[in-house]
Amino acid sequence: MKNKGFVINLSLIILGILFYFVANFQRTAIPGAVFDVLEQELAVGAPQITAFGAIFMYIYAFTQLLNAIFVDRFGGIRVMAAGAVILGLGCLLFPLTSNLSVMYLSRALLGLGGSMFYLSIIKELGNVFSDKNFGIALSVMLFVGYAGGIIANAPFVYAMKFLGWREILSVVSGVVIVATIAYFVLLSKTKLSEINTHVKLRDLPFRLVLHKKHNINLITFACCNFGISYVIQTVIGKKFLEDFCSYTSGKAAIILSIMAIVAAVANIVNASICKLCHNHRVIFLKCASVITFISLLTICILIYFNIKSVAIAVIFCILAGNASLSSILVPVLHQTNKKAICTTAVSIMNFSYFLMVGILGNVTGHVLHVFEPKRVGSTLIYDNNSYLLLFVIFLILSIYELYKASKLSNKY
Repeated sequence: MKNKGFVINLSLIILGILFYFVANFQRTAIPGAVFDVLEQELAVGAPQITAFGAIFMYIYAFTQLLNAIFVDRFGGIRVMAAGAVILGLGCLLFPLTSNLSVMYLSRALLGLGGSMFYLSIIKELGNVFSDKNFGIALSVMLFVGYAGGIIANAPFVYAMKFLGWREILSVVSGVVIVATIAYFVLLSKTKLSEINTHVKLRDLPFRLVLHKKHNINLITFACCNFGISYVIQTVIGKKFLEDFCSYTSGKAAIILSIMAIVAAVANIVNASICKLCHNHRVIFLKCASVITFISLLTICILIYFNIKSVAIAVIFCILAGNASLSSILVPVLHQTNKKAICTTAVSIMNFSYFLMVGILGNVTGHVLHVFEPKRVGSTLIYDNNSYLLLFVIFLILSIYELYKASKLSNKY
């Protein structure tokens, strides 16, 4: 009986990891991989298209602040059940309509549902696996999540040679719906943990986290570093490579998939390098801020002189690897905060990540129309000056990141 319960719970976790994969796929694929296609089909400009990404990120970000308390109170299994239903509805709506309001609602549902799996899976993995095997199980879960971002670019664009994007996303929604039905069938066969009524929303120690200047400096640094890289990966990177570097859609998508692969392995690589450097984590973070600044300065120079170099694609990959710092940032938060507020500190940092991506996504859409784009056939090609202005904004943000990194210290 006990073995049967283990198998059912493990099966629920595996389905949860599938939902987590889909959430990462949706987060990355729209609008980045289909930017031009959406502009053409919906007959709108960049502000409306980038809003698809921004809405997802805003909802995803704000939900991070609540998920920790939901998971602790109701358990990961229940939270994933709610997430599966909401995610499935969002997946179903988006490809079935051309109404912008309904599509925006769909993206909000995807952000809400997609946010419910990360902490839930971690919680349930801790219940199912021993400390000895927990790290391996967690690494598998994270890899599958990153795989969603990899599939969302080159493989997705390649698949569009045979099927329309609506048909592909309809297939994805079908998979989610079938998986959701399977989830609830298994859910009916397992005994759920009791609801922990002692965990209440007012227990979240936001004030204790934000009272420390070090936490504010660290989280601000982290959200700037991550936000710049991720808005390139999920919103504007593919379009920029097509417009400025004259890459084909397929070639640009391959670069973005490589970015996702680099991001997937960089957390392990960065943590390993940091360990070889005797875990001088703060020094490592300061170096990362310098790399971000130099990378963006180089891109600005290349755009200014209209140099269409492969170096831009290389820099994009460097930025992706340089932004994968969770394996360093989380230990710093744990090292410099009391155990009772560490989970809240991490949830606030996750919130800041995706809030920044949402803000930069909105900014990107409006900046691209500062200078009049050219229309080539049915495709809008944005002006080099618009891209230069956008990356100058990113560069200014990286200077602020440098400043915040300079305030970090190992001593508290």
